[in-house]
Amino acid sequence: MEQEPRYRCYKCGEELVFEVKIGRRDMCPGCYAYLHCCYNCKYWNPDVHNQCTENQGEFIRDRAEGNFCLYFTFKAVDDSGDDEASRAKKRLEAMFGGGPAKASPKTADEAKSRLEALFGDPKKR
Repeated sequence: MEQEPRYRCYKCGEELVFEVKIGRRDMCPGCYAYLHCCYNCKYWNPDVHNQCTENQGEFIRDRAEGNFCLYFTFKAVDDSGDDEASRAKKRLEAMFGGGPAKASPKTADEAKSRLEALFGDPKKR
């Protein structure tokens, strides 16, 4: 059984439930940001020309303002953990050893021992 899509406000992250189609002036009940805006649209992408992957969409100057875009489709929440941010984090963890960051060393001896463990003893080179 497929799960119903879930939606969140781009600004505050509040989960949203829609009973009717979103209008141009509908606002988030949590932060009062416009819901029918580019930042909530599945076609919004800051890395492409005009920040929209829908090539027929009109240019919209203020991405956070409610607009009349005919191609607006509310972006569903991806709970699979396979969104772009999660993939980037996994790549960084693989590149730099992963795991949680250690607390700052409390003493000079602890700092020295961590450096030696990381780079080896400089006296032995």
